[in-house]
Amino acid sequence: MESNVVMVKLWGMPVGYLSWDKKSNIAVFEYEPEFLDKGLDIAPLTMPVNSPRSRKNIPWTGNKDKLYMGLPPMIADSLPDKWGHSLFSAWLRDNHIPTKKVTPVDHLSFIGSRALGALEYEPAQKLGDDSVFTLDIEHLYEFAKQVLNERETTVLNAENSILWQDLIKISSSPGGKRPKAIIAVNKTSGGVISGQGNIPEGFEHFILKYDDNSSYPLARLEFVYYQMALAAEINMMPSELRSFGNVTHFLTRRFDRVGNDRVHTQTLAAMSPESDSYEDLFAVIRGLNLPYDDSRQQYLRMVFNVLARNVDDHSKNFCFCMTPDGVWRLSPAYDLTYSVDISAPAYMNRHLLTLNGKNESITREDLEAVAQRNDIQDYKSLIDRIMNAVGKFREFATVLKIEKQLIDSIESDFVRV
Repeated sequence: MESNVVMVKLWGMPVGYLSWDKKSNIAVFEYEPEFLDKGLDIAPLTMPVNSPRSRKNIPWTGNKDKLYMGLPPMIADSLPDKWGHSLFSAWLRDNHIPTKKVTPVDHLSFIGSRALGALEYEPAQKLGDDSVFTLDIEHLYEFAKQVLNERETTVLNAENSILWQDLIKISSSPGGKRPKAIIAVNKTSGGVISGQGNIPEGFEHFILKYDDNSSYPLARLEFVYYQMALAAEINMMPSELRSFGNVTHFLTRRFDRVGNDRVHTQTLAAMSPESDSYEDLFAVIRGLNLPYDDSRQQYLRMVFNVLARNVDDHSKNFCFCMTPDGVWRLSPAYDLTYSVDISAPAYMNRHLLTLNGKNESITREDLEAVAQRNDIQDYKSLIDRIMNAVGKFREFATVLKIEKQLIDSIESDFVRV
């Protein structure tokens, strides 16, 4: 592939140029001077447009931490996580492209305009026709499982070559470790098409999270948590359950799309690479001068994660959105679910962000201490609100016919404060 250099674009505007330094094994980025004049601070805490470095056209170098793959954090956000990386690796394998010859800049060229958020990369690797197409969710997911389970190269014939193109278009860019697809849903007819580009009128952009049809109800459980979050007045995008074939999947509307307009997004990992605590997250909210309501929202989410045992609260599971006029806000919440591995030892089920210096055995006093240090008003009533919402777990789970034994197990693991 060896793109080596890509242009980074935002809303049709050249932002700058990204290249790969093979000698140092790291990326180098330089802003386009005309973009700097627009004053859009798309990475305000890591690569501010008004910094002397940016204004003097001194290149920004990437972050060598494994999470960022040698890219600047702002740009590394465009790379997928486990699922997308696995698909990309399998695509390279089946197309006989040695992975050692492929750099993260090549990967961005491969993603092109399909990244989450608003950043795009040119030149882009073309994968057949760019138009939208009707999806056979069941067939594509079965093909994905076949591809990822194969040790040897899949025989490329006319049928699976098209399947590969379709799969890559809808599945190679989302973050997270669970299998996902980028789709569009017609809310009137219920029709489902690919959602990687502009979609027709009447459709809305969604992310579909596949259920693996095992005995563990991933999709239904996440929908229960969605219902609890809404009961706690946590801001989330509209979500639903939908069956394809004999499998029910979780669908959530994208917050990085408004119609066909793209929203610039940055995860906490991109915005503040050193952040590893909820206190750091609140500090970023203050650093961006966000309104108090965003701090209050984040406090509700923090308490919810603790009480409902969403321990997978890493820095890519919190996000910020920027409007075209440069105003930042906290994004809607996402990836809220029970994330404890019951079969794993206790140390594997600690929170990934610390809270009051702790990542386990968190008490009400810890929650209140964080509230006091971050000027959260009425924090006692907010904690009680989350307790009441989490208390609806059994009711919501029973309606969705989740097994009583699993309901009992999860409920017994909730934190009582």
